[in-house]
Amino acid sequence: MSRYYDSVHLASDQKDLLISQLKAEIFEIQQRDKDFLALRDQLYSIQSKYRHLQDEKLLQDNEFRMKHDSNTVAIVGLKKEMDDLRFLLNEKGRIVGDVQQDLGATRD
Repeated sequence: MSRYYDSVHLASDQKDLLISQLKAEIFEIQQRDKDFLALRDQLYSIQSKYRHLQDEKLLQDNEFRMKHDSNTVAIVGLKKEMDDLRFLLNEKGRIVGDVQQDLGATRD
């Protein structure tokens, strides 16, 4: 009988050990699950920030492109205006030269 008791007792101790190991494993799995959920939430947050920054960058790129195009048009217009004014200045200079020649000729 004592032998039976020892084997039952031993089996009971093994069961207790197995139960405690399984409890520890369950606890570890629960911790991993919490860690996984935290990482998932962090990933979603980072993805959201990334999409937001992509949208902002796209808006800034479009704004920059529009300003650049507008500035290019303005520069072309100003260059044309400068060329026109330079032409008028040369024309007026030539007219003044002609008038000075005429004036010099009439004085003589």
